[in-house]
Amino acid sequence: MPGRRLPAQPVDESLCRRCQTVEPVIVVRTEPLCKDCFNKYVHTKVVKRMETFRVRNSELGKARKLLLPLSYDACSVGLLHILSQHLKGQTEKTGRTGFRLCVIRIDDELAAADGLRDDSWSAVQARYPEHEYYSAALSEVLSLDDLSNLFSETSENAVEGATPRDRLLSILSPAKSATARQDTLQILRRRLVVHVARREECEAVVWEDSTTKLAERTIAETAKGRGFALPWIVADGESPHGVTFYYPLRELLTKELESYISFVEPPLEFVKSDKPANVSTKNMTIDDLMNQYFESVERDYPSIVANVVRTTGKLKAAPLSEVEQQCELCCIPLQGQSPEKSRLCYGCIRNMPQTAS
Repeated sequence: MPGRRLPAQPVDESLCRRCQTVEPVIVVRTEPLCKDCFNKYVHTKVVKRMETFRVRNSELGKARKLLLPLSYDACSVGLLHILSQHLKGQTEKTGRTGFRLCVIRIDDELAAADGLRDDSWSAVQARYPEHEYYSAALSEVLSLDDLSNLFSETSENAVEGATPRDRLLSILSPAKSATARQDTLQILRRRLVVHVARREECEAVVWEDSTTKLAERTIAETAKGRGFALPWIVADGESPHGVTFYYPLRELLTKELESYISFVEPPLEFVKSDKPANVSTKNMTIDDLMNQYFESVERDYPSIVANVVRTTGKLKAAPLSEVEQQCELCCIPLQGQSPEKSRLCYGCIRNMPQTAS
């Protein structure tokens, strides 16, 4: 005869919903949590996405290397901090780790000079000295063989003796809009990160995209003409770039990462805001508009943001082994989605028409 069930203990709404011992400091999707329970919530979400890199899955004396691009925003710094804590926990429990973390900073020569960038980079290395660090200038991507050939005509028209910054400007100047320019910069940055990952023999790239950022990118890429390629753009696993991509923050909102960072002690003073500058809606890019839109949506309707990412995650992509041709700029599979004889996908042709001939 089954035993009787004990009556459920009443929940004190003035205390943390999970531990019921201290007052909550944050409400996470209608659930009030204390600082410790919130930190555990965030860490658990990330660690579950890193199951592939558990200690038992690694070979002794042969650490698996992962590359993390650092942009100094709450998401990238938050991911760096969480993975650092995770590695320390693995070491304390087993004496070794399931992976090694490499951190890369991409210097954009076109951005306004900021004397604080080097100080922030030094501060990051001092805070997490156990990792490997790499720094690369964005213009280095132009030396890659395939991109060098793609932009050869544009480069030939550049002034002789032009600096790397001048070469970047000559490639971006024909862009028809701010969206096209920003999209091309994002693609070049991604290509350079992948190049460094291959060069340093990293098994995968762990991107800093949160649920919110993935939702933003889903709508933005669709608007830019790459909706058919979403399964390759925002999914974990094999990527068209030849390096595996992971998104450990895909179940956390950007606002949750910002709150998490604010609770870290001692403070992470090198965190920078990634909010777009105050510009008129007319001059905003598609990415900036999506950032603005989902920032408001996640505040009041976080489930909508999560549903965008979950729905996109259900899309199935054809195996890359069956792909015959890829875009020479962004690398997404073409599969008949580009004009005949073109080397680019529809989205890249719209943004960089001078390279499509």
